[in-house]
Amino acid sequence: MYMAREVRMETRYFAYIRCSTTQQNYDRQYKQLNDFIKKEGIKLSNENIVCEKRTGKNQDRPLFKKLISELKKLEAKGIHCCLILVELSRMGRSYQLTKDTWNELTSAGVDIVVTSFPLLDTRKKADGAVNLMLTDIVFSVLNYLTEQELNEKADRCNNGREVALSKGVKFGRKELKKSDLPKEFIEVMKNANGTETKTSLLDTINGKLVRLNKKKISRGTFYNYLELYNS
Repeated sequence: MYMAREVRMETRYFAYIRCSTTQQNYDRQYKQLNDFIKKEGIKLSNENIVCEKRTGKNQDRPLFKKLISELKKLEAKGIHCCLILVELSRMGRSYQLTKDTWNELTSAGVDIVVTSFPLLDTRKKADGAVNLMLTDIVFSVLNYLTEQELNEKADRCNNGREVALSKGVKFGRKELKKSDLPKEFIEVMKNANGTETKTSLLDTINGKLVRLNKKKISRGTFYNYLELYNS
């Protein structure tokens, strides 16, 4: 499936975070990502974290497609890249789609790390053909189980939903609207001139909140707000 290799001295790291629906947020994946990069001592810029709210069942993920294209272009220029995923399922829920995407990236020279499963880390040099085969087997099994889990979950949800609806149960939490955005967030965004990085915007917002004795917002919440603000 791919040739594992030693990590080069200079590697540019990227991360992809995906939620399947607009009602979900990025917080859990952000926490797992932050825990991993702190443990590994990896420098990961906010600008290199791509967040997207799209289903993983098909290829209708424009931001992920753009990221794949960018990684391949950088590799072609001799800039080594590594993509971090907190779960293999973030790459996709379809067995074949995930396999094709994995092969496309690794064939271009991009390393991939799945933080929730250490064996799926192409930065590590495999000790012979046995380890390469083992990694391929693990990838195939996990990928297959991910697709099966999705199908089973869909069946359970549909059955449970039908029963609940018949009892008058309403689903989903209140959808966040632009009018729900904190005024501190809106003030900073309105005063932004377009040259600020996402990190500096978040720092400015949290600075305002601290001065008002309010709780800071996480990077995941910031991205949720930003996506809503720009919609």
